[in-house]
Amino acid sequence: MVSTVGAAQTRWREAAGFDRAALIQVGHDNVVVDPTVRRYSGMVAGLGAPDSKGQLFSFKAAPLGPRSFPLTHDDLRGWRMTMLAGKRFGEVFTVSGNTETEITVTGEKGPLTGLAEHDVFIIESVDANGVSMFAPPAGAASDPTLSGA
Repeated sequence: MVSTVGAAQTRWREAAGFDRAALIQVGHDNVVVDPTVRRYSGMVAGLGAPDSKGQLFSFKAAPLGPRSFPLTHDDLRGWRMTMLAGKRFGEVFTVSGNTETEITVTGEKGPLTGLAEHDVFIIESVDANGVSMFAPPAGAASDPTLSGA
């Protein structure tokens, strides 16, 4: 039996031409995340100084989320940075280094042109191939007690 509210919602969807088949499911439902991948999520708090050619490769970072951690020198070196909001949304960079407050990317994928304050990013401990930098080497047991040692 359909409730009055449910029936009204169904009529509204039909009248508005709403088609459930047109919906696309997005998100991370049922995705198993590698537990060895560390993450630092943050927001751009300010832009760094441009280089001699006027290109931007660094920015001031503000941590976001419960799993972010205080940065120390070069904690994020070699990690993958993915932009989650702003003009550079979806673009990926490699971190060349960091201080306690500033993050610098390599020039291999170009400068951070278009980056702005309040843009959101995530930096993950994965290499260029998406493999965890903290995972055990191929063929090694992740738990030393399982290797028979």
